[in-house]
Amino acid sequence: MNHSLKLVILIISIVTGVMSAQSDIQASRLDQPLTVDGILDENLYRNPAFNYFIQTEPDNGSPATEQTEVWVGFDDAALYVGWRLWDSNPEEIVSRMARRDGDFNSDEVQFAIDSYDDDRSGFYFIVNPAGSIQDGTIANDGWFDDTWDGIWEQAARIDDQGWTVEMRIPFSQLRFNNRAETVMGLGLGRLIKRKNEHDLSFADPRGEPGIVSKFGDLRGIKNIKPPRRVELIPYTMANYSDLPSKEDNPFYQGRDRQAGIGTDLKLGIGNNLTLDATINPDFGQVEVDPSVINLSDHETYYDEKRPFFVEGASIFSFGSGGPTNRSNFNYASPEFFYSRRIGRPPQGDVDSDGWVKSPSTTRIIGAGKISGKLPGDLSIGGLSAVTHREFAEIDEDSVTFDQEVEPLTSYNLLRGQKEFQSGRHGIGGIVSYLNRGFDDRRLRSTLTDQAIGIAVDGWTFFNQSRQWALAWWGGYSRVDGSPTKLTDIQESYNHYFQKPGVSHIEVDPELTRLEGWAGRLFLNKEKGRLRMNTSLGFTSPGFESNDMGINFKSDQINKHLMVLYNWFEPGSFYRSAHLWTAAMSNHNFGGDKINNMYFLSGSIELLNYHSLRFMTGAGPRTIDDGKLRGGPMVASPAGFFSNIGWHSDGRKPLVYELDIEGGRGENGYWHYEVDPEILVKVSGQLSFRFNPEFYASRSVAQYVMTVDDPAATHMYGKRYILATLDRQTFESSLRIDYTMTPKLTLQAYFQALLAVGKYSDYKEFARPRSLDYIHYNQAGLEIRYDESNDEYYVVQTNDPVQHQTDDNFNYKSLVGSMVLRWELRPGSILYVVWTLNGENEEHPGDFALARDLNDLFTARRDQVLALKLTWWLGR
Repeated sequence: MNHSLKLVILIISIVTGVMSAQSDIQASRLDQPLTVDGILDENLYRNPAFNYFIQTEPDNGSPATEQTEVWVGFDDAALYVGWRLWDSNPEEIVSRMARRDGDFNSDEVQFAIDSYDDDRSGFYFIVNPAGSIQDGTIANDGWFDDTWDGIWEQAARIDDQGWTVEMRIPFSQLRFNNRAETVMGLGLGRLIKRKNEHDLSFADPRGEPGIVSKFGDLRGIKNIKPPRRVELIPYTMANYSDLPSKEDNPFYQGRDRQAGIGTDLKLGIGNNLTLDATINPDFGQVEVDPSVINLSDHETYYDEKRPFFVEGASIFSFGSGGPTNRSNFNYASPEFFYSRRIGRPPQGDVDSDGWVKSPSTTRIIGAGKISGKLPGDLSIGGLSAVTHREFAEIDEDSVTFDQEVEPLTSYNLLRGQKEFQSGRHGIGGIVSYLNRGFDDRRLRSTLTDQAIGIAVDGWTFFNQSRQWALAWWGGYSRVDGSPTKLTDIQESYNHYFQKPGVSHIEVDPELTRLEGWAGRLFLNKEKGRLRMNTSLGFTSPGFESNDMGINFKSDQINKHLMVLYNWFEPGSFYRSAHLWTAAMSNHNFGGDKINNMYFLSGSIELLNYHSLRFMTGAGPRTIDDGKLRGGPMVASPAGFFSNIGWHSDGRKPLVYELDIEGGRGENGYWHYEVDPEILVKVSGQLSFRFNPEFYASRSVAQYVMTVDDPAATHMYGKRYILATLDRQTFESSLRIDYTMTPKLTLQAYFQALLAVGKYSDYKEFARPRSLDYIHYNQAGLEIRYDESNDEYYVVQTNDPVQHQTDDNFNYKSLVGSMVLRWELRPGSILYVVWTLNGENEEHPGDFALARDLNDLFTARRDQVLALKLTWWLGR
C-alpha cells in the first residue's frame, strides 16, 4: 500500500472518529429527580451541554443557524432531557397547539433513542413550543410509526432568548438490555419552521437511506435499577343511539343503549418483553370509516384504527424488512394478518324474512399479545384473541327466536425475526392459525373450519455500504372446511376456478382442503443518484389467506423493473427533483398475459417550497381473466392515463393542493378526476382541511349479471351481460381540529358522498378473448325478469329495444364524527364521541348536484353519542 493511500485512509479514519465523537452524548446521574416545568434551574444544567448540530435541510452539512444546547440526566427510574433553543428572533418562533400525534406545522425538538443500540429500531419523542407532543416507534432503520403512545412528561416555555423544553421519559417505557453500563443510540433534532431548517446531532447526507444507523451514542447510564413495568388501564363506556332507519324494527323501535366495562393490562417481562392483555375490551373506534362505492368484485380495504391493534403493530409487519423501496405495480401482495378480521360483523346468514337484530360487531371475549426484542437482535411477537359466539334475534310473525350468525373463533399469530450485523442481514417467520367451533352446523356452509398460514422472509445487503440489497418472502396457506364452503372459495372473486376455456384450474365440488403458495423477490440499488428496484412475485391459484389476512387476487405472476434518478442538491430554481420510469407485466399460471403497463413519473420541489409532480402510464391490449366474474377470459383494451399535481408551501397559513387525472381506453372508456384540497390554519389552535373531489367516467363494459342460456354456445352456455355505465361522483370531506390545550382537543370529520350511475347499451362479448360486442338494442335481444323463479333471462324479439333494468343508482351518504379528547393525566383519557350516518337513494341514474345535496341533508340520519373513560394505573 503506498504512502498516499495510507494517508487518505488515516485522514478518513480521523474525520470519521471526530464526527462520531461529536455525535456522542454523556448522561449524568442525578441526585434527585428534575422538576419538569421547562425552567432550567437544576444542577444538571451546570454541566457542559451538547451543542453539535448541523443542517440536513435546507443547506445539508452546514452548521445550524441557531444554537441548540441539550443535557441528559438519569436516575433509577427515568431519563431526563433539558433543551435550550436559542433564537435570534424569538418573536418569530412558530408555536401551534395540536392534538397528540397531530401535524404541528411549527418549531419542534426531536429526541430519538435506539434503546437496544441495534442501529435499526427505537422510540421518538417530539415537543413543540406550545407543549404539544408526538411519539412513536422506529423500525427498519427509518420507518416511523406514531401509533404507540408512551407515558412520559414534558414542559415547554418561550422566553426572550428563545424557548426551553424538559422531558422525563421513564425507563419503563423503553426496551433495553440492562447492563453495568447501558449504551443507547441517540439522535437529536430541531425544526425551525419559519426557515424550513432541520438540524440534527448527526450527519444525514441527502440520498443516503437510513436514520437510526447514523445516530451517535448515549453513554454514562450505569448501574440503574428500573422498577418493574406494570400498567393497568380499566375503562368504562356507555352509548345511546337514535336510529330512525330502524324505527319499524321491533327490536330497536328507533333507539338503542349499551354500556360496558373492561380492562387492559401491560406487564413488563424483564427489560425486553411486554405482555398486553385485555378482558372484555372495547374495540370500538372513534373515527368513522369513509363511505365508498365499490362496483368491483373485490372487497374494500379499511385501515385499522383500534388502539389495541395499532399500538406496536410494526412487530407483526411481515415481508417489509431491509430494503427501503418496496414498490408495487398492479400487484397487491397478500397479507397473512389483517387485524380488522378480528371483531368484524358476523358473517353468517339469517334464514328468515322477519325482523332481525344482528350484532354490528363480533364481541371479543379476551385478547393478548407479547412483543419485544431479546438479546442477540431477536424480535418476537405473539397475538391471540377469542371472539364470542354471536346470535341474531329474529321476530317472525310476532314469534321471536335466536339464530347463530358467528361461531366461537380463535385467532392466533406468531412472529419472529433475527437480525445480523446491525441489520445488514435478517431472517424471520410468521405463523397464523384460526379455528372455529360451530354449534350451528349450518354455518359450515358459510365459514371455514380452520385456516393456517406459514411464511418466512429475509433480506441481505451485499456490502458494508449497503448499496445493493436483496429481499424475499415465501409463504404457504391452507384452509379446511365443508365442500360447500370450499366450492364457494374456489368460485370467489380472487380465484374464479370455474372459468371455462382454461386448463390449469377447475372447481372440485368435493374439496375439503385448499392449499397454495405465494412469494416475492426484490433486488434494489439503494444509494446514489441512480437507483433501481426490480421484483418478481407470485400467488398460486390455490393461495387463500382471507380468514386472518387478506388476498385480493390469486393465480398471478408479477414482474417489474423501476429505474429512478435523483437530483438531491439544489439547482438554480429547485431544491430537489426525482424522475423514474418503470415497466411491469402480470401473467396467470396458464401463461396468459393479464396486465402490461409502462410508467413515467417525476416530482420537483421549487426554491419557494412549492412542489409539482406528474405521472403517466400506458399499456397494450392484454387478457382479462376476471372481467366476467368467473366467465371466460376476454380482451382488456389498450389505454393510457396521466395525472399532475401541485402543492403549495406548507409553512403558510393557507396551504393548497391540486391533483388532476384523466385517461382513455381503445374501447371508448374514459375517466377524469379533479381533487383539490385546502388547509386553513386559522390560529395556533384551530385549523380546517377541506377536500372536495369530482370524478366522472364512462365504462363501456361494466359487468351487470350472468344468466344461463344453453343457446349462448359462443360463451359456454351463459350470457355475461354488460352495459355502458356513465358515472359521476362528488365527494367532499371536512376535517376540523381545535386544540384548547395540548391535553384537551376537539376533532370533527364529515364526509358527503354523491355517486350516480346510469346504465345503457346492454351488451355481451361476441366471443372469448375478444373486444367485439353483441349490442342488445341492435340484435333484438331483451332482458326479462321471471318473478316466479326470481331470475333474469334473455329472449330474442322482433324489434330493437332500449333495455333498461333497475341497475341505475343515486347513492348519497353523509357520515361524520366529533371527538372530544381530554387527557386528565398521563395515560388517563375521557372521550366524548358523537357520530352520524345518513343515506338517501332517490332519483337513480339522474345527477343534479343541488337537488341531491338537498336530499342528502334532509334525509333521516342515525346518530350515536358515546362516552368512554380510561384510567392509567402504573409505574
